[in-house]
Amino acid sequence: MAEINTNGLKANSEKRSYSVMEVAEILGVSKKSVYNMCANGTFKCVRIGTRLRISKKAFDDWLDGSNNI
Repeated sequence: MAEINTNGLKANSEKRSYSVMEVAEILGVSKKSVYNMCANGTFKCVRIGTRLRISKKAFDDWLDGSNNI
């Protein structure tokens, strides 16, 4: 169930994207490695301003081997 935050907006309890730092921590690699993986199209990434967000679904599918060649 969605909660109401202090701005009156609904906040999902489940994230839909990861930060570069989160993916680096999950994989145990550097942020530069994650940036390179995004540049190579390893998983779906979206730039929002100066920040890069990684699709949680695409990353989780890749990690589970669903999209590996």
